[in-house]
Formats: sequence, C-alpha cells, structure tokens
Amino acid sequence: MMPGRRCTSSVEGDKVTVDGRVYPMASSIVATEDVIQASIRAAAQKIAEAYRPLTHRNTHPTPGAAPDAAAVNPHEAPISLENPLILISVLKGSYIFTADLVRYLGDAGLPHVVDFVRLASYNSGTTSTGTISVMLKPKFTNLQGKHVLIVEDVCDSGRTLKFLRERLIKKYQPKSVKTIVMVNKDSSARKVDFEPEFECLKAPNAYIVGYGFEVNDRYRDVRHIFTLKDGFATRYPAKL
Repeated sequence: MMPGRRCTSSVEGDKVTVDGRVYPMASSIVATEDVIQASIRAAAQKIAEAYRPLTHRNTHPTPGAAPDAAAVNPHEAPISLENPLILISVLKGSYIFTADLVRYLGDAGLPHVVDFVRLASYNSGTTSTGTISVMLKPKFTNLQGKHVLIVEDVCDSGRTLKFLRERLIKKYQPKSVKTIVMVNKDSSARKVDFEPEFECLKAPNAYIVGYGFEVNDRYRDVRHIFTLKDGFATRYPAKL
C-alpha cells in the first residue's frame, strides 16, 4: 500500500469490511495493513536500538588500555556485515512477516542475515497437539558466540518458541537468543513460561488469520489480520 495511506474498516453485525472489501471468514479485525506495517517498522527500530551498542565496540584499543572483549574473543566481534545478527525465521507462518521485517531492519542500518527453521505443532485445524517436531533445521550452524533473533508470527501457548530457544542454546551455544513476534497473544493463551523480547501487535486469545496466519493454509495472503469466524476452521480439507 502507499506509505501514509490509512485503511478504512468497519464491523457491522457479522460483516467485516476493509477498504470496501468484505471478508466473510472474519469475525473481528485485529489489525489492518497500515497498522501492521507501522508496527513492524516501529519494532525494527526498537530492535536496531537494542543491538546498536554491539555495532560500536572498540576492537582496536589505545596502547595501555584494557583490551576490549571483542578483541580477545573473535566470537564476540561487533555486529557488522562480516559478523551480522542471525535471524532465524520460523516457517511457514512468519515468511511474510520476515520479508517486511528484514527490509525495515535494513532501513534502520542493522546488519543481518536470515535463515529458516520449520517446526510443527498443529496437525490440522486450529488445535495444537502440544508436541513439537522439527521439519527443517537451520542452514547456519556456526552460531557459537553470535547474536540470534528468532522471528515468529505468534506467541500463544509459548511452547514452540521456548522449545526453539532452548534447542538453539543447547545445540549451537550462541552469545544471545532473543525473539520478535508479529502478534503476542494475551497471557491467558500461555501454557509455559515464555515472553518474547519484542512484539509488533497484541491480540486476544483467539484463532487469527491473514498476513501469514492461516487455517489449513488458507488466508495467508490476506493483507490484514482477523479473528476467524466460527465454522470456517473446517470449511476446507485438512490435507492438500
């Protein structure tokens, strides 16, 4: 959408409309495209500021001065194009979010690269199994001493993000692991003790679709985020 343009939306009875288009699967609006983009841009700025001190460390101390840790330990080198922040994007849900986030991080001047993992906790429909399986491992494995940022679409139960963070720490020994989520659901959704360091939007403890969020792989392409209307979770076949 054009920068600065605001979406017009309305909810009348069971009819949800954004910019003159009716979204029959929606029961309410979580965020329209303009709000989504503004929230990602703001989150990218916060992330860049949080990591900014790591991009200005002195690797060439003056004679007689105590050596900087980065000069002693190459695993703690400043964040730069040679030693970028490692983003680990969780597929499939976060791929659209990741594409927007990385461009805003670039605008903010934070050197970074992107890798992907794929985890599964939903067999089909809208109910989590509570069991997490790894379907795609990260390509980057030289993460010891590096700074890692997990990029995920949502934090609801917290199980997936806690599992991934603990797995990355145990397997790769990064210097730090933080998390950015597009949507942070109400704490009533939590099943484990986990809170992301960064978030773009808050949402109620309800199933949401649009902007990467799906039900049986439908509605990922929708530009806005909605809560799903009753009856639509089983409208399409579970397997493709």
